[in-house]
Amino acid sequence: MYLNEIFQRIAAHGHDVTLICARHPGAAREDRIGSVRVLRAGNKATFNVIGAREALRLARRQGADLLVENICKIPFFLPAFTRRPVLPIVLHLFGTAVFHEVNPVFALYVWLYEQLIPAVYRGLRVVAISESTARDLARRGLRSSRTDIVSPGLDLQRYRVEPSVPKSDAPLILYVGMLKRYKGIDPVIRAFAAARATVANAQLVFTGRGNDRPRLEALVRGLHLQDNVTFTGWVSEDAKIDWLRRAHVLVYPSLKEGWGIPTMEAAACGTPTLASDSAGLRDAVRDRETGFLIPHNDVDAWTTRMVQILTDGDLRRRMGAAAVGWAQQFSWDEQAHKMQQIVEAVAAPP
Repeated sequence: MYLNEIFQRIAAHGHDVTLICARHPGAAREDRIGSVRVLRAGNKATFNVIGAREALRLARRQGADLLVENICKIPFFLPAFTRRPVLPIVLHLFGTAVFHEVNPVFALYVWLYEQLIPAVYRGLRVVAISESTARDLARRGLRSSRTDIVSPGLDLQRYRVEPSVPKSDAPLILYVGMLKRYKGIDPVIRAFAAARATVANAQLVFTGRGNDRPRLEALVRGLHLQDNVTFTGWVSEDAKIDWLRRAHVLVYPSLKEGWGIPTMEAAACGTPTLASDSAGLRDAVRDRETGFLIPHNDVDAWTTRMVQILTDGDLRRRMGAAAVGWAQQFSWDEQAHKMQQIVEAVAAPP
């Protein structure tokens, strides 16, 4: 979404943009989405090698002025194979959090790839999605000539408070996102079980899909929460916005994020967030203003904040209003303008 929203706008301003991505069942080899040409190669397992090869071939064949490398956990190492300008955009690096998500062999593969980033990208201008990601890169020893922050934006015409959509009658806690182990959802479920001692009619809703859903459902059953916890699976964008407007609070307990887009979508809809005090989420959630940042594994702290925000209407309204003001500062047009200036500077001949 980040790349599409930004580079559609850059393409609309006259630049020729091609996206190279993995193929999926039923997908055409070549496509066009809006103003962006799309080429698909390889699959999820092979794309890191095949995608890089396709990008380098296309750059030679068409004389590309710039290769934009999207680093979302696993890098492609394009600067090692070309003298053309490369602009790395770093959305999110796993670090040790990968060992919470996948088997140790694949986790080690991802972790080792990340260790090579400083050596391969040293001296390049880099775009980071947040201050947290920029600091992460600096801690890893990436000495870039310049790191720019281009945060995600919002469609503020779509994500907004709608007075005709009231908050849920029952206290409603909402999660929006993937159901993955590294998202660290367990403490939220355990805290919710404890919070019900004070807020008996509270509801917890999970929207989204992921391979951790069966385990989370088993945890819910083990805590006898079946009547108060709902897993909706994937929902449409309109349904998601409706949930965000009706929720009393969003929960986002991830161990690590590049930014935490759902927290900003909730903010634009006037809904505060309870989030882990972790990288990325510290950028998106303003502690004690648009929500609360909570130590990730501290179930007691999660419980306390849940009860506080569900039982204090004035606090929710104050945080909700502050959240709307915070979200208004982020638009896709503004972020795309920042990126376009960077793209044009990096692509310019020396």
